[in-house]
Amino acid sequence: MTNTTARSSRPARLRHAAYRYLKSRPTAGCLLLAAGGWFVLRPVVASTFNFLAYLGVGGAQIYILGGGMIAAALVAFFAPAQRHFPALMAMAFSIASLPLANLGGWLIGMVLGIIGSGMVFAWTPYSDAHLARIEEKRTRRFERRQAKGKQVKGLAAA
Repeated sequence: MTNTTARSSRPARLRHAAYRYLKSRPTAGCLLLAAGGWFVLRPVVASTFNFLAYLGVGGAQIYILGGGMIAAALVAFFAPAQRHFPALMAMAFSIASLPLANLGGWLIGMVLGIIGSGMVFAWTPYSDAHLARIEEKRTRRFERRQAKGKQVKGLAAA
């Protein structure tokens, strides 16, 4: 039996491990959600102290909304089994940012937050059938390489 998961070099193995890790999480949705939170937070974080003093206690809601969106993205990324509640909270924060946080980060943050939280909520892990198809495709690719006479380092033949 051949080991088809081994790679020829250490960087290739690390790249493959990172690819598999990122594919096992709602990566794209988390990135969009975190970007939306950044757009909501940016006007306050990049401002001067005079602007923060002008906002007063009302500025705290911007930190709560933008920070909550970023925190939801982190929770969904590092604990994908718990992604539904953070996605729902991020959706609520995104919608609430329109009237409460500078038009939702100039509408960009609100739209990115809504799309990202929807993607996080809808994401499902790969099924066993899908993983079997991926492994089958990898095996066929390996066999084609062997048939062409290419030697792949690190693979042990049966």
